[in-house]
Amino acid sequence: MFQRAVDLTAFGPQVVLYEGTWQDPSTIEAALQGCRALLFNQLPSFTDDSEIQEANVVLPLAKRAGVRQIVFPTTLALMDPNAREKLERFSAAPAILNKGAVEELVKASGMTWTLLRPGYFNTNLLPPLVHWMYPGMKEGKMVNSYGPDCVLTLIDPDDIGAFIAAAVNDPARFNEQIIPLVGDKMRFDDLMKMYAQACGYPFEVVYRTDEETEAEMANPFVSGHVMVRDFKKMVDMEEIKKWGIPLTSFQQFLENHKDELPRGPLKEDESVVLPYAASLMPGNK
Repeated sequence: MFQRAVDLTAFGPQVVLYEGTWQDPSTIEAALQGCRALLFNQLPSFTDDSEIQEANVVLPLAKRAGVRQIVFPTTLALMDPNAREKLERFSAAPAILNKGAVEELVKASGMTWTLLRPGYFNTNLLPPLVHWMYPGMKEGKMVNSYGPDCVLTLIDPDDIGAFIAAAVNDPARFNEQIIPLVGDKMRFDDLMKMYAQACGYPFEVVYRTDEETEAEMANPFVSGHVMVRDFKKMVDMEEIKKWGIPLTSFQQFLENHKDELPRGPLKEDESVVLPYAASLMPGNK
C-alpha cells in the first residue's frame, strides 16, 4: 500500500503525500488545505466501529478546511434498505453496517456528496489477495461457500476510479446520487471455469456443505460468501450503463491482468504477503 502511494508521485509535483492516521488530526488538517474534493476511502473493520470514529474526525475537518465535495465508496450490500435486519447476524456485518452509518454522516456533512456502492472486487482473485481470502488456493483448491449457482456481482476497481473521477469533475451531475457499481454478473461455477482457463491450470473448486459452512460462520470471509448470494437482485445493469462510463467485463479484466494471475499452487519456498486489512480481522493484530 505504501509503495502504491509513493508511485503516485510520478504524476508530478502536484501530488503531495502525507503520512499519518485519523488519530493524528493535525496530519489530516494539513492534507486537506487547498482541497475542494475529498475521496473518503476506508478500510473495513470487522471488530470495532473505527470507521465511524474516523468519519467523525475527518468529515468535520474537511468541512472546516473548505472542502465542498465528498465521494464515498461503500458496498453494494447497502442497496437493500433492510440490510441491518438481514445481515447483523453475520460475522462480516460490521464491515457493512458501519459503512451504512458513515453514509449517513456523509449525507449530513454539509458537503456535496456521492455514494458509490460497488460489488465484488475482481482483484480479490489476484495474488496476494486470492491466497489470503481463499487459503485453499495455496494448494490449488478454491474452497468456498457461495454455491455453484450464486451470481457474483463483479466490478473492476479501475471502473470505480473512473466513476470517482467523473463525480469530481462534474459535482452537480453526481450530487446526492447513490450509484451501485457492477460491471459484470456471473454464476460462480461459470466464473471459476473462465478463471481457471485464464490461470492455465485446473485447480479444484470445492463447495462446502451447509453443515461445513455453518461451522465456519465465525470467519467473516465465509459468512461473506453466504451474504452475497442474493446481491444480484440489487442491481439493474441498464441503469448503471446510463451513466455513460465504460464498464469492464470479467473476461476483459482477466485479459488486462493475465500476467498477474496465479499459475499454480504456491511452491514450498513461496510465502503470502498479507495486505494491511488482514490486521483488521478478528483475532489478528
